[in-house]
Amino acid sequence: MEPSEVKVRFAPSPTGHLHIGGVRTALFNFLYARSVGGKFFLRMEDTDRERSREEFAKEILESMAWLGLSSDGEVFYQSKRLARYQEAAEDLIKHGLAYEEKVDSKRAIKFKMPAARAVFHDLVHGEIQFDASLFGDLVILKSDGYPTYQLACVVDDHEMEITHVIRGDDHLSNTPRQLLLFEAFGWKPPKYGHLPLILGADGAPLSKRHGAVSLENYRAEGFLAEGLLNYLALLGWGPPDNQEFFSLQDLIKKFSLKKINKASTQFDSLKLEWLNAQHIKKLPEAEYLAKITDFHKDLAKKFSPEKWKIIALLYRSRIKTFKDLTEEAAYCFSDIENYSEPMYDDFLNNRSLRAHLNAWLDRAGEFTGFDRPDEVEKMTRDAAQGWGIEARDLIHPLRFALTGKTVSPGLFELMSALGKETCVKRVRKFLKKT
Repeated sequence: MEPSEVKVRFAPSPTGHLHIGGVRTALFNFLYARSVGGKFFLRMEDTDRERSREEFAKEILESMAWLGLSSDGEVFYQSKRLARYQEAAEDLIKHGLAYEEKVDSKRAIKFKMPAARAVFHDLVHGEIQFDASLFGDLVILKSDGYPTYQLACVVDDHEMEITHVIRGDDHLSNTPRQLLLFEAFGWKPPKYGHLPLILGADGAPLSKRHGAVSLENYRAEGFLAEGLLNYLALLGWGPPDNQEFFSLQDLIKKFSLKKINKASTQFDSLKLEWLNAQHIKKLPEAEYLAKITDFHKDLAKKFSPEKWKIIALLYRSRIKTFKDLTEEAAYCFSDIENYSEPMYDDFLNNRSLRAHLNAWLDRAGEFTGFDRPDEVEKMTRDAAQGWGIEARDLIHPLRFALTGKTVSPGLFELMSALGKETCVKRVRKFLKKT
């Protein structure tokens, strides 16, 4: 088969938020298609009348766009093809391969499951066999005229000319049923590959009880699409050289179905956070500032563009997600209510230190260069030298007074971002407490 013939699809049901496991399935399909010059399509399996919601369908489409997993054609909606599924079911009846069944005076259609062995080669697991005689006849058209998953999936995969179906291990038992339907219609089936399940720390399939499982949750936490895709690619796929950091283009170049593992894989939140932090650091500065500003629209409005830029860049190497900024730089956005022990006690009992801070306040009151970190640093170091003390003996208490912490990013850049008024106000407040 020529690479140009490869066609794959991601087929979510819009019955809830997009699950992180679904994102990985979409990613593996996308990577395979792009890696061999094939096509990637999106199909909305929206025939569940009770649970399908338009808002979930819109969210899935928006999420796919945010991830950068673009479809190579218009989105395929099953709800718009009911007549075609009904026609296909009727065709099986005509050939004696299906039959009608009355359900509350309404008519359903069942496929006659042949007493045969369904054998196929799975692209991940190798040869798989099922005894179809144990399945029982299969409902393919419900009494309300809507198709079941099995029928709609087979008809659509055929008419979309799907060559490879890559999906989770939870669909493994669906494959023999669908292969038998393909045979009944006289159609050539696609090749199938089933991905290992993603497990929680307890070894059970990843679900809500393990915490955040929807893409919406991770976006709200400030993860990058690049970080999520990088991490999900490593869940069940082994790069040939044990590389861990990948851009999407890197993944496309190195992806291979042969490197997909058979065993289930465990979700590691710490590893995801670490990888996301690496992607934050690697972003071009302008792109990083645009993304974090968009995420923190309300916070950014509290500062001038110049000061917001200083704050955002100061904490770039310290955050794992964009949301982390609100915690890491909390003292930039609100006053300090309480100072932690025991450092506070040390300052409380140090009269000379209080005298130096009061003297620094006098200098700061007359100082006009707070918009330049280098000038703030020079003023502070000159003051310490003039008083005959080490610069650190003034810098450390200043840091604690301004942030409530003993460690922070560059103090003078931070002081410049906070501005003269805030710095003076906080040091005065600190001295009153001491």
